[in-house]
Order: sequence, then C-alpha cells, then structure tokens
Amino acid sequence: MVPTPQQILADPVGRYPATTVAAFDPTRGELPRRELDPGRTVAFLERLAEAQVPAVLIASSTGQGHLRTVDELEAWLACAAEARLGETARIALLRPEDGEAVNARLLDRLADWGYPVVFFRPGTDLPPGAGDDAVVANLAPCVQAAARRGLAIGLYTIPDVSGTALTPEAAARLLKGVGGDNIAAIKVTEADFDASTARFLAHPDLEHLKIVQGWDPHLARALRAGPACDAGGRQRAGITSGLMSLALHQYQHILAQAAEEDWDEVERAQRAASAIFASMQDSPGSFADLQRAKYVMGLGHPLTGEVTGEQVERIFAALDGLEREADRARIARGLDLMGDGPFHGRLAALAGE
Repeated sequence: MVPTPQQILADPVGRYPATTVAAFDPTRGELPRRELDPGRTVAFLERLAEAQVPAVLIASSTGQGHLRTVDELEAWLACAAEARLGETARIALLRPEDGEAVNARLLDRLADWGYPVVFFRPGTDLPPGAGDDAVVANLAPCVQAAARRGLAIGLYTIPDVSGTALTPEAAARLLKGVGGDNIAAIKVTEADFDASTARFLAHPDLEHLKIVQGWDPHLARALRAGPACDAGGRQRAGITSGLMSLALHQYQHILAQAAEEDWDEVERAQRAASAIFASMQDSPGSFADLQRAKYVMGLGHPLTGEVTGEQVERIFAALDGLEREADRARIARGLDLMGDGPFHGRLAALAGE
C-alpha cells in the first residue's frame, strides 16, 4: 500500500519510497507552446505503476518542465491523480516563486488527491548568491503550509533550475523551525557528489532523513554510502531519477544488484546508464535534457521546444556504443516502454525483440 504521511514521518529512512521515477510529461500540440496530453499521461504513468515502481514525481524539473505556468502545473497534478497507480505513490513538486496563495490552493488539492509527499526547492525569485538566511526565509512558509495540511515534506536542491543551492545547514535550520517535524527527505541534484550528497548524508542534524540522489551518475556512490551513514546500517540513500523514466529496466537491474551488494555490477550497469545521460547533456556540468528521450519514447516534444534529428541520433549513437549487449537491450526496452513511439522498430531491434 502507498504509505501515509504519518507512516513516512514515523520512519523516514524505512518508509519513504526508496525509488521514485521523475515522470515525463507527455505533450501534444504545436509551438509556441504545447499542452499536456492527458490520455498519454495516464497511460505512461500506469505503465510505470505496472512495473511496480514505488513512487512517481509529478511536476519534476526534467528538461524544460520548470517552465510550466501555474495552470499547467495544476493540470499536470490533477491528471496524474486520475491515473490508476495501485501501490505506486504520487509525489509532488511545488515552487516558492508561485506565491503563498497559489501554493495554499495546490496543497489543499494535493491533500485531497492523496499525495503523501510534497517537495520544495529554493525559489527562482531569490537573488543571485543568496545565502542560507534568504533560502530559509524563502522555504519556511512552504514548509509551514504543507505541515498544516499533514503532508510529509521533501526539500530539494537543484541549482541548475533554481539558481540557488540548498545547503545542509539551511536544511537543518528548516528542520528545527515551525513545521520542520514534517520534513522526511532531501533530494540532491548537484554535479559534485562530495560537495552535495556526501555532506547531506554526513550532517548530524539530518541523520534521520532519507537523502535522495537526483544526479543520476552519482547513484552507485550514493547507494554504497547510504548504509554507512545510518546508525542501524539501513539504506539511507534513495533515488529520484528522470533517467529512470526512459531506462526503467536498467535502473531496476542496478537497484537489484545494489540490494545484493554486487557493487562491480552496479558500477558497470551505472556506466551504461550514464553514457545515455551524457548523450543528452550539452555540457558536463549541466543536467541532461531528458525531454529528448521523451520524444524518442513517443511522448511528444518539449513544452516550448522541439527535439532535433541530431539530438535523437546522439542518443542512438550512445546506445550503439555500449559495450554490453544486456545493457543495450535493457535501456532500449525502457525507451520503447510505450511500444508505439516513432522509433519503436529501431528500439525493438536493439532490445533483441
């Protein structure tokens, strides 16, 4: 069953979903602005649920997702609430810059729709170089509002999108403030593992929280570090992955091998996934534009842009260049999850089907 907020808060390390797919947002229509495709969205989310993923993140900042208007964000959250997901939890991401009134309305709806967890990242309205004082002031009203509605809360650092990082020290201050008892997890999407994820895992004030790895190439390191950072040796590191939207079977393989502590296989399988990640990066320090894979899967072009043939071929070149056939087949199966995308035949052949 989907854990309740109360169950998660009673044991964040044990009950917060270990794996969350940062779900793609299927789109339709033409530029200058596309729209959400409700039927395709429900079908995609239900495919993920059929694969027994523990949770999906809605309104995630994959590709150009952070450019949604408030109305688009609300439509995305509402559409996801209609999908029949069984034991797969829905997790939401809201934005401080949308304002307290908007977030109050959305939080009421999330509670009604049965979303157990809501995440907040620092707002894009913060000035460049904002320090911990400004970040805490920016996020505190969001934390308090979500706590009043009984939701479990996640904090999120993704400076590529927000422009400002959340530090472990700022997170610890929010934890001690009003509503901080409802904080269960921190998601870390930063390029430098040692300067980000490792510091969150090591901070003594955060030791009871799940630390969720969001920069995909760091997954293997996070999974190895997680048990060493828990007094009882439990896995403190979780994962929220946009790449898992397209490489579902590869990630399930990685996680299964991590559970068996076969770290050599985890590393080899992770390298293959990271090669696909790199094929969608425009620079090594920038998060991959996963909307390119969304198009390959038959889930539409980005909200405000268009995927080029050259970008598609970079993905296929990375697939062709993988050393191991098993990695290639698993990732191709993930890209062909819907079974009817524009590259179905090509992907099926790579998957050996």
